Amino acid sequence: MSDLYFQELTQALQMAGISQPTLVIDKHRLDRNIDHLIDVMNRGFDYRLVAKSLPSIPLIQHIMRRTGTIRLMSFHLPFLMHVVEHIPSADILLGKPMPVAAAKHFYQWHQRQTSSMCFDPSLQLQWLIDTPQRLHQYHALAQAHNMTLRINLEIDIGLHRGGFQPDDDFTHALQYIERSPFLELSGLMGYEAHISKLPRWISSRQQALQQARTRYQQFLDIIQQQLGDDALTGLCLNTGGSTTYTQYHHNDVANELATASALVKPSDFDVDTLDNHQAAAFIAAPVLKTVAKPELPCAPALSALLRATGMLARKGAYIYGGNWLASPCYPADAARDPLLGHSSNQEFYRLADDHPIDVDDFLFFRPHQSEAVFLQFGQIAVYEDGRISEYWPVFADNSHLVGHSSDTCTLPFSGDIAP
Repeated sequence: MSDLYFQELTQALQMAGISQPTLVIDKHRLDRNIDHLIDVMNRGFDYRLVAKSLPSIPLIQHIMRRTGTIRLMSFHLPFLMHVVEHIPSADILLGKPMPVAAAKHFYQWHQRQTSSMCFDPSLQLQWLIDTPQRLHQYHALAQAHNMTLRINLEIDIGLHRGGFQPDDDFTHALQYIERSPFLELSGLMGYEAHISKLPRWISSRQQALQQARTRYQQFLDIIQQQLGDDALTGLCLNTGGSTTYTQYHHNDVANELATASALVKPSDFDVDTLDNHQAAAFIAAPVLKTVAKPELPCAPALSALLRATGMLARKGAYIYGGNWLASPCYPADAARDPLLGHSSNQEFYRLADDHPIDVDDFLFFRPHQSEAVFLQFGQIAVYEDGRISEYWPVFADNSHLVGHSSDTCTLPFSGDIAP
């Protein structure tokens, strides 16, 4: 990314009258990343969008339209409700096992919706189950309310973060679901983020991927042995992630890949498996003050010495806000000054002596992650054709409003814009 790119982005933000820290998405870069995603899906996979990583209804809808998917993955009860309310046509898979109390809250909330609510959990929602104990809890919930729950079993294919092993517990879980009139096996979910993270001295990427595929196949073999040759037909067999989805070339094991962060490529995803992807999300922080010869409090002589040795910046800027999970990317050599420390109010960044950035310009950052950062800035500014073309609201996290009583679940969504 050139200085010219960020100077043009600065002009677009200034023309839009933006004067506070803002999360910006470059729509053209986003669309190019989506095109790379579509190329992979055309190898024979369905696509499931991980909603937690891109927590904005208009952003999710844009990706859904462009990819032609209705499949989403959700990780947070309030966000699940938010998605159901705003995208009732979605097919949703829970991305982590939820306490059975969360499932109970969801159904209490859903029953209170108007008759126009067209989301049918018995057809459109899969609960992720990782242990026999949790499976029994969900069965008891379904039996108590005389309803059918779709059950997706979490399987351990190498990450070792939990889930079923290909052993008797998995076999018994299949048999338990098969016998229950209240449970339906909807599929498997095997996450394998370790593949791109393992040091080469432990395993090569191809070896780790092949081990995960072999492990996944073991679970499929058990299903066929227990439930018959046709048991895999129609199942959601999910795998993949942002750093691994590009490595899948055949759908002979899994038939569905999940990803989202790769579409905006935060800096934690600067890996060679995403070389074709471009960074598409930035934090723009207004420059409040520029400082020549910055000084430490009460230490003018020491400050001069530190500047001379390079331990203290010779020029810098105080920005609006700071202390985000992000790293500066413009100016290219901008860096937080370690002597002055972090600040969430006015953070200080050292600059090159001759850089022309000035008050009311913007210092730009790349988020390290999307899910941990996107919710901090309110509406997302969409950059397109040299201007800010629209604003996309982010999810409202009303988790503190989820009722703690077993009889109530109050979770109103009064608006889309996070405070």
